[in-house]
Amino acid sequence: MEFIYQMKKISLKEIARDVIALGSPVFFLLVLARVALLSNFEYLSQFVIAGILFVVLFLFFVGNIHSGLGIIVLFFTTIYYSDLKFSIFAILLYFGLVASLLYLKKDKREIINGVIFGLISTGVSYILVKFIFRMI
Repeated sequence: MEFIYQMKKISLKEIARDVIALGSPVFFLLVLARVALLSNFEYLSQFVIAGILFVVLFLFFVGNIHSGLGIIVLFFTTIYYSDLKFSIFAILLYFGLVASLLYLKKDKREIINGVIFGLISTGVSYILVKFIFRMI
């Protein structure tokens, strides 16, 4: 019985780590590469600027990189697909990411800061790019 309990515990940790990978820098770069293939410079600019702003905030303040990059990917992919079912799925995955961070006992303050940094980066990038492309 102890063996089964240990297997469940290991499995939950593995699943949590897998879900957190959706907010990893590697996954962010993968999404960025996919966005670059779309030949939509406005959309690509939003991702790139948000990523750069997030990294700058991350360098100066303490935050969780996964919760921050995850919210950027969530926001811009949801806008791109503009589909209610995908949006619900993506939001549930993001909540799973945050829950996984908490399950793995990551610092709550860092998680919250990561979310805030991601939201700030996303908002500034979205507004800035919309402003720039309306000027052109």
